[in-house]
Amino acid sequence: MKNKKVWYSQIFKLFFWLTLCLVAVLSMLAVPGQQIFQGQDKLSHLLVYMILFGLLLLAYGKQWSLISLGILLACFSGLIEVAQSFTGSRQAEWLDLLANILGILVAALFYKALQSYKNTST
Repeated sequence: MKNKKVWYSQIFKLFFWLTLCLVAVLSMLAVPGQQIFQGQDKLSHLLVYMILFGLLLLAYGKQWSLISLGILLACFSGLIEVAQSFTGSRQAEWLDLLANILGILVAALFYKALQSYKNTST
């Protein structure tokens, strides 16, 4: 049983790092097209960072604290925003950073709620 858990942990780590690299690359590319609705960009930031943080928790949640992982991902998000300001096609936005951090917070709250539910149902 322990080998299966180690295997799952390795798969989650690989999937997290591949997803993180994909987000980093896509964050530097120009985004053509129009938004379908007002706030679509911010909603996509929130959802992407919810997913990233969920993957991060699955991959490293046993070794690192929730707060440490949240701070690390928020710092990554800030670095991406700074890096975008050096591209000719993208720009850094405080509201994007805020949406990313909100995504991390929503995922953290969901994770804590699941843990609480799991602890009360056992």
